Amino acid sequence: MPGWKYAFSLSREAVKAATPPGTVRLIEPTATVVIPEGGVTTTDHPADPLNWAPWRKLACISTVSLYAFVSNFISACIAPALPVWNLEFPEDQRKIEELMQFVAYNILLLGFGNVFLVPVANIFGRRAIVLISALILFISTAVGATTSNFVGILVVRCFQGFGSSASETVVPAVVGEMYFVHERGRWMAFYTAALASGSVVGGISGGYIAVRLGWFQVFWVSAVLAGITFLCSVLFVPETIYERGAHCLPIQRNLPRPSRYWPRTPAPYLSLVTLPSMRMTLPSRFRYTGELDPTYTWYQPSSSGDLSSSTAMTPTRFSKQVRSSRATGPGNFSYHPYTFSDSLKFGMYRGRIKYQFMKPWYTLRLPATWIAMLQYGGLVGAVAVISTIGPQLLILPPYDWGADTGLLFIGALIGIVFGAITTALLADRRLKAFAKKQDHGYAEPETRLPIMLPALALGTGGLLVFGFCAQYPGEYQWIGLQVAYGMVAFALTQVPSLWFSYLIDAYNQLASDCFAMICILRGMVPFIWLLFVIQWIERDGYLVPFGGFTVIMGVFSLLIVPILWAGKRMRIATARYVVGNQ
Repeated sequence: MPGWKYAFSLSREAVKAATPPGTVRLIEPTATVVIPEGGVTTTDHPADPLNWAPWRKLACISTVSLYAFVSNFISACIAPALPVWNLEFPEDQRKIEELMQFVAYNILLLGFGNVFLVPVANIFGRRAIVLISALILFISTAVGATTSNFVGILVVRCFQGFGSSASETVVPAVVGEMYFVHERGRWMAFYTAALASGSVVGGISGGYIAVRLGWFQVFWVSAVLAGITFLCSVLFVPETIYERGAHCLPIQRNLPRPSRYWPRTPAPYLSLVTLPSMRMTLPSRFRYTGELDPTYTWYQPSSSGDLSSSTAMTPTRFSKQVRSSRATGPGNFSYHPYTFSDSLKFGMYRGRIKYQFMKPWYTLRLPATWIAMLQYGGLVGAVAVISTIGPQLLILPPYDWGADTGLLFIGALIGIVFGAITTALLADRRLKAFAKKQDHGYAEPETRLPIMLPALALGTGGLLVFGFCAQYPGEYQWIGLQVAYGMVAFALTQVPSLWFSYLIDAYNQLASDCFAMICILRGMVPFIWLLFVIQWIERDGYLVPFGGFTVIMGVFSLLIVPILWAGKRMRIATARYVVGNQ
């Protein structure tokens, strides 16, 4: 099996021609047109999410994006409402650092809940977990509307975080399972825009609701949104895990018994460098020339016996009905229509419980998991600190914004809009343009990543700008606070969108397990920062803590360089982990 030493000893030409998991043929070199399947082995079955009607896909992604929006709305809306606690409950006065636990523990459970939810989703399906999570979010929020003690609210916030967990792991997996590789970029941008804007809208409205209507109305409004989300999820989120193995036969099942090979030699050693995602090529000297059973193959023969020069081929569509009729060709099968009632069904069980619970931890062997984990965690930590500290800052002189402190989030909303638009316009366009320039028409997951370089620079710089403006308040310094928050929000929209697309492209069925590990750190970083940031600010002011956050985020941002330089070599080196755990 090739490893790190082997991957980094290859010539540039060999790396360019290699097809590790994640490298797919997107463009036909002779016709320079996009392959509809985008390098994915597809079926003709109407239940396959890739074959769903556009309206069904739109309804599904709109619903799961609503779930992501509402989850972050509920998480963030309480931050600007924290000063209302001591007015609403004068008999239970709390310091601001105590009240910040409502935000910190919610974020922590939002991350750690995925250690349980992602494996269960891989066992019982995405639909079941989305519905259960949305139901937990609704029930816990409704209970919070009737709870009036500190410990009770803290427990409610923990359950809200757990119910929101699937919005950042299972939901992006759902998006990736509905769209082809050249379509994911724009739809992932749509999802991450909804995810990020939930925090902003919650931050803007939470203070107004608490001041004008009262503390409990924050939970009632959130409960209504969570209830609508649950109802829409029941109706419009079908199961997106589709076992194509029943319709697309692997090459091992397609070849005759080894005794019928000519020449009579042991099976060939297939280097993972020549093992594309979900397909194989076979050297001609080992190719069986007799009749195959069934007659439709899942690979196209290589014209060369040289493993290093073999190329990825577009897979042939195949149906399980070939088993019963060899005379019928692909494309002539009739399937039962995929009706609305079919989309409401449950019942999936994939087994391997112990393996599914261990699989997320195996993804820590993949470098991209660590880099995405640190960058996303750092940006979420930055937004959590700004969204919590900012309203407390604007209550004080010289600003005295009172109930209008939520207007700080306007800058973030503008940043999110620009981040979503630029990502949607550039991500897929760059992928297809790169594939057209290649001799083989290959699309590489790393192609989209350079788009995030300006976003990482803006997000890192935004922390320093915020700390400077907070340290030296003035009549117009609120403009700097708005701009700084917008810079960080722009990065929070674009960076995870591109990373989620990369992980789905590069690691396929392991993507949701990567998301689980990413969300663990996504919960830990803001939790730790929120626990000690108040004391740090009281001791050293705003500039020193935010300067420290800037340095940390800067280091995290620089980690993108190794992926841009040698991302494909890393995928070659770790291909055995991906193929072995699909």
